Amino acid sequence: MENKNSNTKIGVIILLVITAVAVSIFIQAMWMSQPWGGVFGNTPYTSSAMGHPGGMMGGMMGQWGVWRGPGIGSWGGGCPMMGWWGVAGGVVNDTNVARYVEERTGYEVLSVEKYSNGYYVVVGLGGSPQYELLVFPNSVVHPEPQSVMWRGAPVRISEEQARSIAQSWLSRYFPGAEIEEVYTFPGYYTYHFKIGDDMQMLSVNAYSGAVWFHSWHGKYLGEVGH
Repeated sequence: MENKNSNTKIGVIILLVITAVAVSIFIQAMWMSQPWGGVFGNTPYTSSAMGHPGGMMGGMMGQWGVWRGPGIGSWGGGCPMMGWWGVAGGVVNDTNVARYVEERTGYEVLSVEKYSNGYYVVVGLGGSPQYELLVFPNSVVHPEPQSVMWRGAPVRISEEQARSIAQSWLSRYFPGAEIEEVYTFPGYYTYHFKIGDDMQMLSVNAYSGAVWFHSWHGKYLGEVGH
């Protein structure tokens, strides 16, 4: 009886170890195959973007590949759960998000928009956009992927050309969408477009013209004054 109990305990331990390893492999696979999407949650547009030319993987690699320019981009990757300028521990809301970002980053806040998955913040210097940031209610601040991967790419494509590329992509994947505004960043352009009662965005690489749809924001909730 004692040997039987020992064998049962060993069997349970082995099963737990195998389960833990399987879960670890699964999480790693999800992280590698769907960067950002798994962390920031799915949106109504995630499935339509992944795997398409302007999707997360298509846009990230594109014709240009990974560009590690000066600034944040030169630091390489990083876990979105940790952030570049702070870790979870505080509370960020509509009333303090702009001040919090300026204090944490040293950059001027140019725009703040609120989405169901967090805040989208554009920061710059002297009124010139520099980075797009994701700010979560738990105070984590992290640059958006294109601000890391594309920052500093050589500019071969004008804003007018990039707008044409963006519009062509929208005509294919979001018929009826209208571009509302554009931000010019070092190495790429970001276009905010309206689709129905929602507002979403995509970026166009200034070197290759690759399109990267921002599938991680969630539902647009409005602008936040600052």
